[in-house]
Amino acid sequence: MPKKILVLVTHSLGELDVIFPIFCRISSKQKIEVELVFTVSTVFNKFKNNNFYQFFVKEYGIKSSYCRIYKYKSFSKGSILKKILTSTKNLIIFSHNIKIFSLTKKAFLADVFMHEHTNQLSSNWFLYLWKFLSNKRIFVYSHGHSPHFVKAGTVAKYAHSSTILSFDRRSKMYWDQLGYKRQFVIGYPKFYAEWVQLMKNYSEEIGIEREFAIIYSRPVHEYYMDKDKYIKLLLSSCACVRSKFNNILIIIKPHPRESEEFIKKTLVSNNIENFEISYETSLSYSKFCVLSISFWTSAILDSLSGGIPTLEYYIEAEKFRESERLGSEFKKLGFVSVEDENDLCYYVNNIDRLVCNNETVANQFAKNANTSFL
Repeated sequence: MPKKILVLVTHSLGELDVIFPIFCRISSKQKIEVELVFTVSTVFNKFKNNNFYQFFVKEYGIKSSYCRIYKYKSFSKGSILKKILTSTKNLIIFSHNIKIFSLTKKAFLADVFMHEHTNQLSSNWFLYLWKFLSNKRIFVYSHGHSPHFVKAGTVAKYAHSSTILSFDRRSKMYWDQLGYKRQFVIGYPKFYAEWVQLMKNYSEEIGIEREFAIIYSRPVHEYYMDKDKYIKLLLSSCACVRSKFNNILIIIKPHPRESEEFIKKTLVSNNIENFEISYETSLSYSKFCVLSISFWTSAILDSLSGGIPTLEYYIEAEKFRESERLGSEFKKLGFVSVEDENDLCYYVNNIDRLVCNNETVANQFAKNANTSFL
């Protein structure tokens, strides 16, 4: 009998870039039946409109649906009358959500549950209620491939009731601090051989048959990206690519929450031509991709696992160290990481140095692949 897995997608599309490689590898070794339940409508709509994600779920027979899970109003404080009224409201709203009954059936039939590790309690409480009733196992994961080496925050609400799927043995202290005493090291899913081969096969179908360079950008953010630095990173990246590859096509792959219009406005107003904006997942696995530049994003692992010359180019935001005390984790992991346009152009013009660095780093990331947690 196949193992039935119910996944609540509660955070972002980035979750799929972690769990899809996991399911790809597991499926090569045992039979599984996976059902995704999205709890955020905007994320679900983006999923439905993404060609690669739709290809993947069809290829592996993965079911998907949307269900908003009502967050119970707290009634731990207040008068007895207030508690009765709040409890009644909870019951009425919950019972009128028809999809909840369908989700309850899915939970009953599933063997294990999975969800993203941050405390999206408005949705995740449903799985922990079922764990209490049936003692089913829950596996949690990060919503991106970033390693976790720095000091963590407060203890996660349900950490004692679940197992964290960790990318790296060196992250043990981080997960310990969050309360995850049960940890299972799976390696970095984007480097699973089954996933890399799938992505290379798919990249041949996306229709780009000319050389291009790709830039993985990230949105303006209080802690991670100042607006002026964003503009400088984008324009100087294009300038360096042009200096090496002339009028080659430049593809910008934005972060899901990034403004596409702002990218276009910035490039057009600075006379940057021959560019495209694409959300295709497999771009950096294409044999036509000659260079990948990442603005401090975990997407750097896509191009690294795809064998594309890759480097990080990032100028720290003013408040960056308030959130990332030790700076870029990718730099600490051995990637070529630069913050100056001259250094960027040096490596763009010396691709062989990038290739040598990337091969060494990729070998480290490809270790410890293990999906036997089921």
